[in-house]
Amino acid sequence: MLSTTLNKLSLWFLHHRAFSGYIEPVMQQFKPAWRQGLYRAQVIDVTKTIGDFVHITLQPQPQWKVHQAGQHVEFTAELNGRLLTRIFTIASSPEQYAKHKIITLVIKCNELGRFTPLLADELSINSWINISAAQGDFTFNDSLINRDENKAKSSVENTTKPAVMVAGGSGITPMYSMLSEHLSATSAPVYLRYIAPENQHQFVESLELLAKKHSNFTVEFMTRAEHAAKPLTLSAEAQVYCCGPQGLMLDIETLSKNAGANFYQEHFSLAPIVTEDGVDVDVTVTLNGKAFTASNQQNLLTQLETQNAPVIRGCGIGVCHQCQCTKKSGLVKNLLTGDVSDSGEQIIQLCISQPLSDLEVSI
Repeated sequence: MLSTTLNKLSLWFLHHRAFSGYIEPVMQQFKPAWRQGLYRAQVIDVTKTIGDFVHITLQPQPQWKVHQAGQHVEFTAELNGRLLTRIFTIASSPEQYAKHKIITLVIKCNELGRFTPLLADELSINSWINISAAQGDFTFNDSLINRDENKAKSSVENTTKPAVMVAGGSGITPMYSMLSEHLSATSAPVYLRYIAPENQHQFVESLELLAKKHSNFTVEFMTRAEHAAKPLTLSAEAQVYCCGPQGLMLDIETLSKNAGANFYQEHFSLAPIVTEDGVDVDVTVTLNGKAFTASNQQNLLTQLETQNAPVIRGCGIGVCHQCQCTKKSGLVKNLLTGDVSDSGEQIIQLCISQPLSDLEVSI
């Protein structure tokens, strides 16, 4: 009741939809990176590795709940004065978090991106960022796992069903977490095929140690050419897990279906950009779960208003911020600056945002 009242007063008098948004700058003077609905995490280590990867070790605040192996988090950081969010899989195991209260993210840096190339240089030791609660269902098949919510470690029933894992590039991160957590609790055969450019495989020593320690685990490090030259053979009883480029996952999914094997996958895709050079193209804008149609030639606020969407108009010129909302995914162009957004989550103003792709937005 109190929270609802504060939010209404904030909207009327402070031009903020939530009171927490108004007090956020004040709270951050005492708790760096404090943001309503997110968890604070301190940067413990940042290390560059081969293949343009960066390993980031974080210590989340105590309220953060342990993840399941294979899950991901939304990672929010202020880089070059912009608050940006991306999704990254947790590479470390739940057992590591239970023992040391730290998690590790292993991130492939895209030299053309606006986020990942900055991480190694912009993130400093002991600085603070935000993470979400652990999310995702790309975990070991629930029929093979008995989970105790009060324990970080999962126990896996003995089963004769083999697990086959295929990882491409940075797709190794959920696989490594699952292997680190579950190998000690199963006697079933587990095979990992890890595909990456030569000399760019991650966790090589750790995976080889796991193979020596567990006789039921086999790992092969391959390049794309080697993978193509040695077709994967699957049996109907196999539990197949795949994470990597879209083409690889489609191939393994088809192979799994043809073999009658169960198939599980994880991927994060970018919204395709539509042309904006005078060509009118309709895009889909999903606002609070409801779909609307918008043209790529007008601002979002005007178009959503005409369709009776629950938006608020203020000045209409990008000054008062009353139409501010959260873009979850997709691309927009700032009509004042001409800047094109990233595809990840960030705050936008509807009145000065031109859609360049399908969007997911929340208010």
